[in-house]
Amino acid sequence: MSSVIFTTCLILAAVMVLVHPAFSIPFLIAAYLLAGKGRMDLDSNTSIILGIVGFFFVLFICAAIHQSLK
Repeated sequence: MSSVIFTTCLILAAVMVLVHPAFSIPFLIAAYLLAGKGRMDLDSNTSIILGIVGFFFVLFICAAIHQSLK
């Protein structure tokens, strides 16, 4: 069940980045806490999860820089 909630949090974070990058932060924090709660070892699944979260973080930083330059 936690994997479904984790995936939902990542999807909602991706949608919220399109609205405003700050709105995705709570969903990313929730996804990070769910990943930590699951006690995932650093295997291929966790690497994929960290890659997705890292991608959203980089996307957030790029969007924040873009907004600040306007």
